[in-house]
Amino acid sequence: MLSRRQFLKGALAVGAMGVIGDAVLYEPRHIIIEKKTMPINDLPDAFEGFRICQITDVHHGQFVGLKFIEKFVNKSNILNPDLMVLTGDYVYNSNKYVVPAISALCNLKSPNGILAVLGNHDHYHGAELTKEVFNKYNANVLSNSSRLIEIKGKAICIAGVDDLWEGKQDLKEAFKNIPADVPRILLSHNPDYAEIMPKTERVDLMLAGHTHGGQIRMPFSIAPVTMSNYGQKYTGGLVKSADTHVYVSRGVGVVGIPVRFNCPPEITIITLTKAVQQV
Repeated sequence: MLSRRQFLKGALAVGAMGVIGDAVLYEPRHIIIEKKTMPINDLPDAFEGFRICQITDVHHGQFVGLKFIEKFVNKSNILNPDLMVLTGDYVYNSNKYVVPAISALCNLKSPNGILAVLGNHDHYHGAELTKEVFNKYNANVLSNSSRLIEIKGKAICIAGVDDLWEGKQDLKEAFKNIPADVPRILLSHNPDYAEIMPKTERVDLMLAGHTHGGQIRMPFSIAPVTMSNYGQKYTGGLVKSADTHVYVSRGVGVVGIPVRFNCPPEITIITLTKAVQQV
C-alpha cells in the first residue's frame, strides 16, 4: 500500500507530466480565434463592420511545419475577413524556409488581398527574398509605405513600418500623401515602436506581434520572458494610450524552446466600428 509521501510524489510526477504534455504537445497546436471590436475615429459608414484578420510570428522551421501553416491558413480563410494582414517573422533559423513559408501564407484569401510587414527574423534570414516571394503572389510588403482600401468612394489607410530591431522606421513616409481625415491603421512587427513613434502622425490603431505572449505565462498572466523593453505591457492583447491603441497578437509559432503554456497561439479578427464622439 502506498504511503502518503509516495502518493504525493506520484501525484506531483503525474501532474508535472500533464503540464509538460500540454505545453509541448497540445497547446502550441491549439489555435484560438481572438475577436476584438475596435472603435475608430471618422470611420466611414462603408467600413462599419470591416473585418481584418491578423496573423503573426509564424516561424516556419524545425518546430512549425507546413501542415500546421496549412491548418491555420484554412482556419483563417473560413472566417471570411475583408483583409488579411501579416505582421512579420515568417521563418526561424534558416533562409531555406522562406519560400515554402511565404508560398503557403499566400494561400490566404480576402477581397482586399494580403498586406504584410517584415520582422527581425525576416531580416536575419532574407528580407529581399521574403519580399520577392510575396510580390510573386501579388501580396504587398509595406516597408514605410501604405495602401488605401476603398469602398463606395471612401477609404481607410493601412500602413507599415520596417522592423524596429533590424530595419529603419519612417512614419512620415509611411503616411505620405494620406489626408488627415482618413482613418489610419499601422502594421509594426514590434509593439515597442508605439513608445517612440512620432506623435505628429495620426495612428488610430497599431497591429503588432513579436512578443508571442511570452509563450509561457505564469499565474496572473505574468510572462517571465517578454522580448519587450516595457515589461509586461506588450505581452499580448489590447494596450490603450492617449495617442493610439495597440493590439499585440500572441502569434501562431514558437521560437527557442518549442512550448506554450497558458498562452495558446492565436488568429486575430479585428472588427472596425465607429468611435462614439465625446460631447
